[in-house]
Amino acid sequence: MRAHQRKRQRTRRLTIIITVLIIAVSIAVGVYIATTANAGSPIDKYIGKPVSPTDMAALQAVSEQPYGPAAPTAMQTDVNNYGGSPFISHGKPVVLYVGADYCPYCAVERWSLIMALERFGNFSSLHYMTSAAGDIPPGDYATFTFVNSSYTSSYIAFRGYEMYDRSDAPLQAVPANYSSVFSSFGSGFPFLDFGNTYVIKASLLAYPQNIAGKNWTAVLSEIGTSDSVGLEFREAANLITGVICKLTQGNPQSVCTAPGVATSTQTIAGPAQAALTVGLASVPQYGASVAPPRRLR
Repeated sequence: MRAHQRKRQRTRRLTIIITVLIIAVSIAVGVYIATTANAGSPIDKYIGKPVSPTDMAALQAVSEQPYGPAAPTAMQTDVNNYGGSPFISHGKPVVLYVGADYCPYCAVERWSLIMALERFGNFSSLHYMTSAAGDIPPGDYATFTFVNSSYTSSYIAFRGYEMYDRSDAPLQAVPANYSSVFSSFGSGFPFLDFGNTYVIKASLLAYPQNIAGKNWTAVLSEIGTSDSVGLEFREAANLITGVICKLTQGNPQSVCTAPGVATSTQTIAGPAQAALTVGLASVPQYGASVAPPRRLR
């Protein structure tokens, strides 16, 4: 009888030990899978670091002439003639960007936007960023962030806002006078407003997956060689440049009369920016900050 009880006790202990081991192994496997899924790509180690002088020089180089072809009709139709009260800062029209670090479409749009803006001025303190992993599989698209960046130009003022960080947490608030226009167009990312005269409310580039698995050097190489992917970046940059030329009334001429840009400008319906010497005192240059609205992908 006692032998039978001891056997039952040993069996029970063995069952408990096996159960504990199974649970421990399951937890370990789960942690491994979760860690692997969120590990991101090798380029994530550059997130938040200043853009290297080499990459910055290459980015400036691909912004220079020859610019490449004009934007195709599919891109041109994304430009909306808005005509609101002009956004002016220190006598210069404001180019407004609203996006988010996590956003894959923002990731590709920033490349073309920066190329266009480099033709009118210069960036400093740009930082590396990648879009959120898996937002559009596989995600982790190499890009930049405008957080803590600086831009100087004799022709335009640039205001760039990243409303959410890469983890989808609120990051920067958009001033009220800008956010009202952003909201009226649906609060989608990325959003571009050109002096409150023209608006592009969605990405000009439809396929972030085109730069999947590529680091900044690889993307810059594609833009430089104008392969099929690089050509799209150039076309979008030329369209953005053409809209800005509408704001600056064709200045600088070396940029605005260049092939590709001049054609893009001519295809944009609507007038040039109104003379900036009229009614400046009544135009708000800065607005009070407001909390970010609900995120829309």
